[in-house]
Amino acid sequence: WVEKIANVGSDGTDILVKAMVNIMLINVFKEKASRKFGDFKIHCMMDEIGKLHPNNVKGILDFANCRNILLVNSSPTTYNVEDYRYTYLLSKDGRANTQVVPLLTYNKIEK
Repeated sequence: WVEKIANVGSDGTDILVKAMVNIMLINVFKEKASRKFGDFKIHCMMDEIGKLHPNNVKGILDFANCRNILLVNSSPTTYNVEDYRYTYLLSKDGRANTQVVPLLTYNKIEK
C-alpha cells in the first residue's frame, strides 16, 4: 500500500495520472450540469502539463477535449505546433494586472 501517489512512479507518471483523474472528476460534474443546462465546454487550468513527454501532452489534451474540457496549461514542451489550438504569452504589468498576448493560432483544416 502506498500512501501518496508521489511514491509510486516518476514525475511524468504522477502528473499524467493526476491530470486524468482530475479530468474525469470534472467530467462527472459537467455531465450532471449538462442535464440541466445543456451541453457546454469547460476551460480548466492545469499546471505542470509541460513536464510530460510530448506524446503524453497530446494524449491528455485529446482525452480532455473529447469530453469538451479545454485545458489551459503553462510551459508547453511539445514539439508539434498542432497539439495546441492557441498559444498566448501572459505577463503582469506594474499594477499586477495580467496581460494576455496572442502568439499563435492554429486552425486544423479537415480534408
